[in-house]
Amino acid sequence: MHEVSIAENILQIVEDTASANHLGRVVHVTLEIGQFSGVEPDLLRFAFEVIGKGTLMQDSEIEIITPPLLLYCHTCETEYLGELDDLRCPACLGEQFDVLQGREMLVRSITGS
Repeated sequence: MHEVSIAENILQIVEDTASANHLGRVVHVTLEIGQFSGVEPDLLRFAFEVIGKGTLMQDSEIEIITPPLLLYCHTCETEYLGELDDLRCPACLGEQFDVLQGREMLVRSITGS
């Protein structure tokens, strides 16, 4: 379960940011996790419950935003919103595409006191 190591990295980012901004407690963290990032949101939340104990993130609310999957078709040069169960281009049914948006793993915001 690589979500644990991802959660540990995010915890380090949150702790560094909280320290730089003189926060003693973090109450809310907003993450942006793309559909093609390979991260399972429920497993990531569970990992935070486990590794967050005794840290400034203990009992923090974790909000996960999943942006739309934006793809680019090489066949007809169309940008389109993809669906995980069918990634083909809706215009030409081409299967040669690049992922323009959907691999993100970002800490968007941290709220604390």
